[in-house]
Amino acid sequence: SSGINAECPLRPGFHEGYKYWSCCQKKTTDFDVFLKQEGCTDGNHLWGDPSSKKEAKCRYDWHQTGDTVSFTVYVKNVKPDLSTVICNPVKLELEIRFGENEVFNFKGVLNGIIVPEKSHVGFFKTKVEVSMRKAEFFGWNKLTVD
Repeated sequence: SSGINAECPLRPGFHEGYKYWSCCQKKTTDFDVFLKQEGCTDGNHLWGDPSSKKEAKCRYDWHQTGDTVSFTVYVKNVKPDLSTVICNPVKLELEIRFGENEVFNFKGVLNGIIVPEKSHVGFFKTKVEVSMRKAEFFGWNKLTVD
């Protein structure tokens, strides 16, 4: 199987000379026979470390209408199931995972108050867009408080 956390036969501890896996103890001197041996235990194998991530810079922008503020991150190959977007009435946090273990992080205190229950996130081919409903109908001069 493929994937970061794929199920596969477990074979810990390869031994040279006699060729065998320490879990099975089926010994042979023939390498072809050794390669055909079934694993003795099934389990999950971690292909790569999901905690390893390469910080990346992405272009982002924001705009507003009377009742909405939109924050857009321009990024391709997003992995929505590994990404997180957290917002409360005054804070926005994003961790967008994409490509090969790349991650874009954004944390900011918003310049106004939003209604999280009426806000939403869209994952698209070339961008991630967070659309936040304003709690008050007035213009923001910037997205976040610096």
